[in-house]
Amino acid sequence: MGLHFPRQDICTAVRRSCWMMSVGLINVPLAGRGARPMRAHSRCTRFAYRFCGVLLIALATVAIACPAGARPGDVRIAYAVPKNPSHEAIYRTLQDKRVLERIRDRVEGIDLPRVLTIRTEGCDGEINASYETSDATLSICYEYLAYIQELGQNIPPAGVSEGLTPANYIVGPFLEVVLHELAHAIFDLKKVPILGREEDAADQIAAYTLLQLGKDEARRVIASVAVMYASEAKEAPTELKDFANEHSLPAQRFYNLMCISYGSDRKSFGDFVEKGYLPAERAELCEEEYRQVKFAYEKLVAPHLRGVRKANRSG
Repeated sequence: MGLHFPRQDICTAVRRSCWMMSVGLINVPLAGRGARPMRAHSRCTRFAYRFCGVLLIALATVAIACPAGARPGDVRIAYAVPKNPSHEAIYRTLQDKRVLERIRDRVEGIDLPRVLTIRTEGCDGEINASYETSDATLSICYEYLAYIQELGQNIPPAGVSEGLTPANYIVGPFLEVVLHELAHAIFDLKKVPILGREEDAADQIAAYTLLQLGKDEARRVIASVAVMYASEAKEAPTELKDFANEHSLPAQRFYNLMCISYGSDRKSFGDFVEKGYLPAERAELCEEEYRQVKFAYEKLVAPHLRGVRKANRSG
């Protein structure tokens, strides 16, 4: 006959055991690593230990916390082990470069009303990235990252001149898509008013945030995302029905990104115009476009931030 615990006791034990593991009092044997003996010996704690251990192994993440112990505004990250062996290299690259950790460090300053989860996972062949409102989870499919990597296998001349590497084609577009989906999360959770298409607004929030990185890093990230858009625009023929999509066309997203980047710093991104990436006619309006995005960000998004380092750029 199995053990029986009241539901409340189970939740308490699970929460306590997960907390003990998080601070190092209990270790779960993962990937062949040994574990120290448990310091607590009650049946409830042993149950919680087994439960959390199985949960950790099943989800195969680098960071998991029991929801009951999480605080509103906390950000949880998770790298799920790929279902498809061909995604192993992408999985390792993301971990080696601590991409989700870097995103979490930035996101934790946002005053969210509930726990937000950011994870990478296999999606059974679907090329996708999404934000799910029901559980506040931002998911990036390895299939999407594989698609990005495929685009960067033959780096175009523009990418070569920027000194981009295949790794940039994972990290740069990955940061952009996470920030894009995070913008959707902010719009949803904080009820941020939007005038225009939400997808365009999410693109602008993502681009503005990327431009607050260090100058060299921002340059690499913006360039890699721009090359991705340019590649998509060349490879995908445009049909009339494509204009009905909620997203702007790849070519439009390319020029919008070029414009907001140039508008943020004409000196650093001046070659975008000189090399013909951004038409001079559009470039004349880009400083004002950047100021509009910056103003909207500061009025609609910034009030929901807490403890985020202010960008040194004066814009």
